[in-house]
Amino acid sequence: MQKFHVKRGDQVVVIAGSQKGKSGKVLEILAAKQRARVEGLAMIKKHLKKSEKNPQGAISELEGSIHISNLMLQSNFDSSKRRKTAPAA
Repeated sequence: MQKFHVKRGDQVVVIAGSQKGKSGKVLEILAAKQRARVEGLAMIKKHLKKSEKNPQGAISELEGSIHISNLMLQSNFDSSKRRKTAPAA
């Protein structure tokens, strides 16, 4: 089993890609693909078939996955030079 720098429940910041700068909590680690699902980020639409639960069918939004290399722990991000600081007034 691989060991990653983030784990489930960690607060992370996306440092690269289309979601860059956004943050959230890690919901799940997909070790085989080296990816993670982050709460509220990389949302995808999933078309659900008609069933007893929803007779009309539905289009639901779920979190997609983000590669582990594009994530950084929030605590490390806050203490690094990557964080943009507000200019002094």
